[in-house]
Amino acid sequence: MPQTTLPRRRWMMSALPGVLFGMLLVLSGATQAAGVIQSAGTADTLPFMANLSDIPRDLAAMQERKIPMLLFVHASYCGYCQLVDSSFIQPMLDDPAYQGKLIIRRIEIDAPLSILDRHGIEETNMHFARRLDVRLVPMVAFFGPDGREIGDSIKGVTVPDFYPYYLDEGIKLAEQCAKTPDPARCMPSKVAGQRSL
Repeated sequence: MPQTTLPRRRWMMSALPGVLFGMLLVLSGATQAAGVIQSAGTADTLPFMANLSDIPRDLAAMQERKIPMLLFVHASYCGYCQLVDSSFIQPMLDDPAYQGKLIIRRIEIDAPLSILDRHGIEETNMHFARRLDVRLVPMVAFFGPDGREIGDSIKGVTVPDFYPYYLDEGIKLAEQCAKTPDPARCMPSKVAGQRSL
């Protein structure tokens, strides 16, 4: 073995623990920045904002914590979706007013991803959107711990100045209905039937 590689190898071996520690710090910071909800009494964590991918896991966490889900349905080609995302949805990630009160799930209808439905069967994002009868994006809908829709969804963007009001009112109703379900108050008024995850 040439002499020049031995000192380099020793240096790499001595630097390795420091590098690994630094990587752990970066990864733990990324987890905190992404928003994680810690479960009471367990080490189980749930991302505050993530792509919708595992409905049974999300429903179990929602039932345990008695919190609702805000579902943001969008498409890659939709300019209004990008406006809603950058102006209203993404800022919620760093706002402590929303932490622990709900979870936010996102679904891009034209992404080649799949979702594990409440029966453990995989379905595409497009199939899921069709099943929910999504006809216009962006759409924000609220779901309770039982997986049923709460209140009316917010479809499209008619007046951006009023969007934060509609969003906050939907969140308030969803929080109340997640804790104390009242069919008269929690059922969507504009939909013939109540949608469910």
